[in-house]
Amino acid sequence: MDYFAHGFWSYILFHWMKKPWRAIAFGLLPDTGSWFIYMIYRIATFENIGQFSIEHIPDWVYTLYNISHSLFVAFAAIFAVYLIRKKLPVYMLAWPAAIVMDLFTHSREFLPTPFLWPISAWRFPGISWGNGYFMIGNYIAIALCFAYIFLIKKKK
Repeated sequence: MDYFAHGFWSYILFHWMKKPWRAIAFGLLPDTGSWFIYMIYRIATFENIGQFSIEHIPDWVYTLYNISHSLFVAFAAIFAVYLIRKKLPVYMLAWPAAIVMDLFTHSREFLPTPFLWPISAWRFPGISWGNGYFMIGNYIAIALCFAYIFLIKKKK
């Protein structure tokens, strides 16, 4: 799923919280922890941002992608925070939620989601979020959910 859609869906799922921006941050974490860092690297090294070739992506980006898109890593981090705080940080659940969304919205041909890393390299055969029909349907669903949320909140 694209970066902005992760943020929108995180808000939709966790809008009921006092500080939904925390959930949005964790919903964006998988892509921020890999692709956003790579984008900053490209800017800092004066690489052409407009030209993108998957063959030229450094290995360290894929390592970050594996780590940030692993359900094992996400739940280990959530559990560690729980042990320290003695309270479940519910907003952190947006991180594994984003990984699950990616499972179904990434094909095996282009950036399949390494949700079982480091235990297994198996990837779910999802559909590409870059498919125009999916993208339109996804943003229509997001718009409908936002309309529902804001109409319900407006009534209260």
